[in-house]
Amino acid sequence: MRWLMIGLLLTVGCASSRSQTPSPFDVVLESWEQTDVAPLNARVDQAVEAGASWPGSPLEITVELFGGDEDTRSVILKEELNRGEGADTVVVVMVRDGFLDDSIRGYWERIVYHRQPDGTWRVIDLRRAYRCWRGHHTDTYSAHRCL
Repeated sequence: MRWLMIGLLLTVGCASSRSQTPSPFDVVLESWEQTDVAPLNARVDQAVEAGASWPGSPLEITVELFGGDEDTRSVILKEELNRGEGADTVVVVMVRDGFLDDSIRGYWERIVYHRQPDGTWRVIDLRRAYRCWRGHHTDTYSAHRCL
């Protein structure tokens, strides 16, 4: 699964580098909302109890919890570890753009994970912003929901 994820990221990265349109990562983040992480961690806990492998990887958790392949034109994931070896905190930023929706164009989500003693990861912070097809933040991500 991890190799599949890496291949997907490389493919998306290469495809987006040839594009003439700016990356959704280049869009200004105007504001964001903090989201309760307890329901997400409850799902991770259930998966750990069931013996699932995805709680061992922040990228796999992100795809499992947030999907990523909804009806959207592009999904970009960026992972940053707090140190190269033995990281215990990981920040994943996921940007989805081009929803087939009449109001929401995309989401910006910043998920912070912390490694647990058993080697699995839990979400410790989640920030979310929206980009709209119309309204005041068509060119920025904002905490204000789309109309």
